[in-house]
Amino acid sequence: MGSGAPDDAVTCTACGETNPPEAKFCGACGIEIAPALPEPGDIIAGRYRIVAPIGSGAMGSVYRAEHVQISKVMAIKLLHRDVEQNAESVARFHREAEAASRLNHPNTVHVFDFGRTKSGSLYLVMEYVDGEDLSKVIEREGPMPFGRVASLIAQVAGSVADAHLAGIIHRDLKPENVVVAQTREGQVAKVLDFGLAKLFQGTVESQVTSSGTIVGTPYYMSPEQIQGQELDGRSDVYALGAIMYECVVGKPPFEAPNPVGVLSKHLSEEPLPPSTRSPLSVPAEADQIIMRCLEKDPARRYQSADDLRRALIDYLATVGDFDRRLGSTDSTPQTKRSLWWLLALVGLVGGGVAAWSFATRGPSEREPNHAAEDATRLPENVQMEAYLGRRLREDSGDVDLFALEHSGSEPQAAEIEVSSIPNMDVIIEVLKPDRPEPLLVADSRGLGQGERVPNVPLEPGRYLVRVRERPEDGKLPTENVSDPYVIQWSLLAADDTFEREPNDSLELAEPLSLGLERRAWIGWPGDVDTFCLQQKGDRVIAQVSALAEVDLVLRVVDRGTDRSTKRDDKGVGRGETSRPWRQAEGDQLCIEVSADSRQPGGRAAQPDQTYGVRFMTAPKR
Repeated sequence: MGSGAPDDAVTCTACGETNPPEAKFCGACGIEIAPALPEPGDIIAGRYRIVAPIGSGAMGSVYRAEHVQISKVMAIKLLHRDVEQNAESVARFHREAEAASRLNHPNTVHVFDFGRTKSGSLYLVMEYVDGEDLSKVIEREGPMPFGRVASLIAQVAGSVADAHLAGIIHRDLKPENVVVAQTREGQVAKVLDFGLAKLFQGTVESQVTSSGTIVGTPYYMSPEQIQGQELDGRSDVYALGAIMYECVVGKPPFEAPNPVGVLSKHLSEEPLPPSTRSPLSVPAEADQIIMRCLEKDPARRYQSADDLRRALIDYLATVGDFDRRLGSTDSTPQTKRSLWWLLALVGLVGGGVAAWSFATRGPSEREPNHAAEDATRLPENVQMEAYLGRRLREDSGDVDLFALEHSGSEPQAAEIEVSSIPNMDVIIEVLKPDRPEPLLVADSRGLGQGERVPNVPLEPGRYLVRVRERPEDGKLPTENVSDPYVIQWSLLAADDTFEREPNDSLELAEPLSLGLERRAWIGWPGDVDTFCLQQKGDRVIAQVSALAEVDLVLRVVDRGTDRSTKRDDKGVGRGETSRPWRQAEGDQLCIEVSADSRQPGGRAAQPDQTYGVRFMTAPKR
């Protein structure tokens, strides 16, 4: 096609001769006619004017176009020639394109028209989305906080679930097929190419070419797809898990020097949890959701894309900060309208869900509340919305104080959580009303992330929780009157599988039986966990398992002799094991577990994961 040329003629690129549209070889020079790439101004199918190229992929090239009569902007995809020349593929294209055109979900790129031009080119006319594909977002920004990932993939899963109900399995879900657009309401994800991947399906052997490349995307292919089995929606769930993994870690779950190596790992290797590879703090829920998607056996995955969507929405409801998760750019204070928009976007608006969302929003803080006498009362298990808004002074940021009451009769551990504020590094401080110095300071995450204290020990009585910003050096405190955070606390029920706080000294050490594992947190900077062997033992060793991003320090103390030894030779993200201790007496052999944040990459706390600790008998050599 030349500029402005009709689509019913084919020009030979070798000699320039014009040929009939059905010609496969040039009538003048005999050379096989290769289809010319369309140029701006060319008319496709008599009604779509090419404006500019958008990109090219495995299936075809995409162009921005406009309808010649109504000037509506849209995208048009011209499929590659290997599809055009196969009669079976053409028939399949029409079936799949017709099915895709019936999809009508807010997170699906709509298909308006499809067909074949007089020159033989198959085309697909789609909704034009002014955004960029998710692969470019990952390439530019690197690993993303899981809250943002959960919001985007919940939308994608809604689109995929809608397609599954229509009998369409995507088969080629990957970041390149997810377009992220910024709207007034936040970030919207839309899915491309439903049904088209089936045009290129075949066995793995047929997908791997002589050069080692693959038709398809090995980084996101399920084991059953690799093995050429019959597919159902759970194969798409696997791909969504691989996409989430790459969003959180910055790299796909499996890598190898060649595509066949990647496929082999999908079949035979277990992926490492994202929390062990991401430079960000990854919540335990992210590991659970993503790893379940990536189960080799489809029966162990989420059984539908809708089940995955609900799991992601449940997570977002737990952390509470819906609007920030969508990247809202609205400069006005967030309202119920924004929450309604999110729920509608992921297909959850119904009588019961809507009522639940408003019932759990809870009360708001009462300003001013930066002094102890003005602290806002925060009942247990209530989500309260608050703002770190106007500065108290030019050089002093807003401070929010909340009053907590442990009305029980015995000491008990509690969880305190504050959701994120986009442009702030938030700090949680726990205080007694009669003491100026905090009992603990939680600041283990970073800019744009919330904070959590998983197991703070509370004696019966009144406490204060102070929420404030850690300002950047040399900068004035931030003001944010548009993005609320949510604070919540709850007392933890006794559970023998987890540590019992307080246990930060030998006097408060927790008894531990030989061979029994206890799970524990390094919940805040300076947290120390102490355990003592409950009974006698010979050749006893103490062992702590790995904790992501933390350099665990194990100190063994013999209370009978006042001797102690320190083990800290494994480094960040690895466990520690003591040397054997002969003839250990009950309640005399104790260990202290802490964190050393001085090594590169080491953190002072990890509130999102637990480590395991146990005494055991050393194996005989």
